[in-house]
Amino acid sequence: MIVIVVPLKDGKFLMVRNPKRGWEFPGGKVERGETPREAAMRECLEEAGAKLKNVWEIKRSEQMIVFAAEIEEIKGGEMKAKLFEELPENLSYPEEEAREFLNLAGFQNLYRKHSHI
Repeated sequence: MIVIVVPLKDGKFLMVRNPKRGWEFPGGKVERGETPREAAMRECLEEAGAKLKNVWEIKRSEQMIVFAAEIEEIKGGEMKAKLFEELPENLSYPEEEAREFLNLAGFQNLYRKHSHI
């Protein structure tokens, strides 16, 4: 099972830059002994250094669960992380999919400029 998390903070969303694939929401595989929600929180902490609160499920399929969450704090992780107000170029997956996840998470500010963490 794969989990993806759409982290939100102050009207912005967080993405990480995968060196091989481009910008994406934090995520990864659910490890043995953890729930999908725990995996989403762990992946976000490892990849972006972001501690989450209020994590909720927004989409589920046979092989993937997508969560949204509020960011409690950001300390830095394994990948470059950045808060955005609009989707960046060089996404690792189709823009339509990223927009769907943002819409499901309740994010509405899709047409503004980005800012740094």
